[in-house]
Amino acid sequence: MISVDAALHAVLAHARPLDAVALPLAQALGRTLRRDARADLDSPPFDASAMDGYAARRADLAQTLRLIGESSAGRGFAGALGPGECVRILTGAPVPAGVDCVVKQEDTARDGDAVRVLHRDPATFIRRRGENRRAGDLVVPAGTRLGPPELAALASAGVALPEVTRAPRCAHVVTGDELVAPDRTPVGAQIRDSNSTLIAALLAQHGAELVAQRALRDDLDGAAAALAELPPHDMLLISGGASVGDHDIARALLERAGYKLHFHGVDLRPGKPLLFAQRGESLAFALPGNPVSHWVVFHLFLAPLLRFLESGVATPLPRLTGRLGAGGRLPPTDRRHTFWPCRATIVDGHPELTPLALASSGDAAGLVGANALLPLPPAGSSFAPGQTVAFIPCP
Repeated sequence: MISVDAALHAVLAHARPLDAVALPLAQALGRTLRRDARADLDSPPFDASAMDGYAARRADLAQTLRLIGESSAGRGFAGALGPGECVRILTGAPVPAGVDCVVKQEDTARDGDAVRVLHRDPATFIRRRGENRRAGDLVVPAGTRLGPPELAALASAGVALPEVTRAPRCAHVVTGDELVAPDRTPVGAQIRDSNSTLIAALLAQHGAELVAQRALRDDLDGAAAALAELPPHDMLLISGGASVGDHDIARALLERAGYKLHFHGVDLRPGKPLLFAQRGESLAFALPGNPVSHWVVFHLFLAPLLRFLESGVATPLPRLTGRLGAGGRLPPTDRRHTFWPCRATIVDGHPELTPLALASSGDAAGLVGANALLPLPPAGSSFAPGQTVAFIPCP
């Protein structure tokens, strides 16, 4: 067995960043920007009013002003102001030539075309051209994962087709003669397949594209034929069959398909039988069949891999500090690396970790509420409620 750190290093060392595509903004959410985005225009592109009110010259504010027109958003006032004149102006509208201040509407009294200023504010309430960004300024740097604010910034800069990393294409097969679909009632030795739902949701949550998902019998020839018919993919995930039992076919299946084995077995609980292999640029994992092992292995290895495929940057597993809550229970540990699913909540402004009371690694319902992994101390050590602990967030 290899260590968790060595396993993650091996996974990332054999990965290559994915190629870039130009996508419409509506399809770019969650993708990673590959090229710096720069403003094509000044922002604002003209001096604009920050308030609804009246555009005027400060030197004239002591006298009654004569209203000569209006400037609204999208339709500015074309002329210039003379002495003692003002223009009705609305928020975001262009400031007319000759104006050096905007008087807020609530600071004025109007009678027809006559406007009196009741209060002279020292502020100009004018947003100057380019005060947000100048043309050519960096708006969103390369390597940024695009969320709603970043997409809005790209739109404001005229970047309608950002160059982003394409979504990783993933194929998933689940093995086991005992498995039936979630909408069926198991009979005899059958159980419902929860791993297909779990993997599909995790991949979607991490921005990957699930190009195929198949259920396979524990038959090597039939499974190999099904594998050969999968559409092109960057990553192949096999649920189950990763151990060394008589019906565990994952390793033989990958070897028959031409994959080169990099490791089989990690000093990890849960998730020890994890297998990693490669064929060209396609990476394959055989995941231990239990759902808790799936969840742990995904966050320790597959989530960092997906981040690397998008960004090309190998980052360590994120670590936060919190305190151990009073609830839950932790198992005895017999391995150097045990990672236990927990629920992290904010209590008094600080993260608090509650270990989940899992009956076993097959307890899918026991994962409810899991959003963190807690590395457990080595055998012979223990945690106490209130103790400060480092944990891995699992969004």
